[in-house]
Parts: sequence; structure tokens; C-alpha cells
Amino acid sequence: MNIGSLFSRHAKYRPDHLALVFQQQRLSHLELNKSINRLANALIDLGIKKGDKVATILPNSLELFETYWACGKIGAVIVPLSTLLLETAMASLLNDSDSVLVITNNDFVEIFDRIKKDLPAIQNDRYLLSDFSGQSGYQDYHALKAAASENEPEERSVNDNDLFNIMYSSGTTGLPKGIIHTHHIRAMYANIFASSYRITPESVTMHAGAIVFNDAFVDLMPTVFVGATYVLLDRFDPVEYIDTVEREKVTHVMLVPAQIIALLDAPNFAYEKLKSLEMILSLGAPLLKEHKDALTHALPDRFYELYS
Repeated sequence: MNIGSLFSRHAKYRPDHLALVFQQQRLSHLELNKSINRLANALIDLGIKKGDKVATILPNSLELFETYWACGKIGAVIVPLSTLLLETAMASLLNDSDSVLVITNNDFVEIFDRIKKDLPAIQNDRYLLSDFSGQSGYQDYHALKAAASENEPEERSVNDNDLFNIMYSSGTTGLPKGIIHTHHIRAMYANIFASSYRITPESVTMHAGAIVFNDAFVDLMPTVFVGATYVLLDRFDPVEYIDTVEREKVTHVMLVPAQIIALLDAPNFAYEKLKSLEMILSLGAPLLKEHKDALTHALPDRFYELYS
């Protein structure tokens, strides 16, 4: 299957259901799909072909989220890079991945001004800024989208074995390595994790970690697959996190142990505020027994651990 077609389907069959919450933005499946289509068509207008690598260097944002699915629709390969990369590493990974276009923001303009000469595969008109304000040598992401059609992009033959993304490892045991995932692999993430964690079309998943890392796909893919609501936070703040769970009636969350401990210690931690939760997934490191016991006592039968 083409993973990028998921929002096309949800826009047809569940157009008014809330798809994405990010800061003050609340988009239905129909609204989000039109936005994704505009980006997909803008990429086509820039000459992006099936199999071309599109890199992002962005924090959690609507622009980052929709780039994943726009690339999927047209058979391009998303290469999400960390905003923590240093200049030399950034140039190295962009070249290693054969990226031909970059979507970033003004925080990285000075770096790109220095390394553009070292990126021969990226043409001058393929540096897009999500917060463009007239910078020379860059294009306005939102202006390109606004000029593009909101209709479904031209159909391209995308099959299970085509690449969906290249995710880079952290490089703790050597140079960062590009980990490839096909549309089939991501479909398995979607299907298996949706079943394992009982994510349904009426679920509400919330994510506070950077979605440029592979662990983010553990809850992202099943949420999108079933057409549930995805609440994306730009940062983790324990007090705000608890309040958002209560306000949005969040059902599924994924946290590392340090975040769980911060929640347990937060001044507004209370069962009543978190009663909507059906799953709390801990991953990344072992959770100490004392914290596990405290969590399972406050919210019984909702705790999962994933070792990877």
C-alpha cells in the first residue's frame, strides 16, 4: 500500500473528524488532506520525482508533519534530520542520503549559507523556509503551497517495496547510519501497533517527543492508519502535558522514563486529570520499579513497556 494515501481515504470517509491538533491549529481530515495535497503538488511543481529524497530540518510543527505524508503521496522519500545536528554532520547526512531538496526554518539559514557549496545535489531553488521573510537564496514554503492545487496529486505507482523514509541513527557507536523503511514496513507499524495498543478511530494519541526519530512512528503510524486524532506538542512540559490530556481527552501516550517521573512529580498530577488514558507506553530505557508501581497504582491496567 501507499502510506501516503491514508489521509486521502480519511478525507473521503471521515472528512469532519479531528485529525491533528498542534498548538492553536485544529484540522479535520478533509482540511489536513487538502493542505498535504498542496504541498505534494508544490513539490511536483519543483520537479520532485518518485524516489527523490526530501530532507527536513525542523522542530515539531505542522510543516514537518504534513511533509511526511506529501512525500508519501508522490513516492518521494522523506529524510527527517535532527535540529541538534552540527554543521559538518548536517552536510554529511544530506550528501549521504542523496537529498535533493531541504525544508527548514530561519534558525538554520546561516548554517546553510556556509554549506550550500558542499551540497551539489540540491539546486538553488530547492531550499524552502517554513518562516520565510525574504531571505535571499531560499523559497517561501507557504507561498509555494498557496500557489499549488489542493486536489489529489497526479497518481504515481507506489508499491510496498518503495522507500517511505530514511531515518538516521544517533551515531553513538560510530557514524550515523541511514535506516530505510519501505511503505510495507510502515504499514506493518500501523497495523501491528494499532492492534497491540487497541488504538481505534475514536482514540486520541498525544506525542511530545521529536517526530524525527524512529520511536515516534510507534504511535504516529497506527494513529494515522485508523484515522484517529493526533495531538502533537512542540515540547514537553509536565504541567501543560497533564492539562492537555484532560482537555483533549487523550487516550494513548508514549513517554520515556524521565518524562513519566516528571509527570508523577508535577504539582497537578491527579488520577482525575488522566482518567481518559487507556495506554501509557514507556520506552527508551527501563523504568525503575518504584515509579512503575506508583504509575500502575494511580492508573491500573494501562501501563506498557517497549524495549528496542
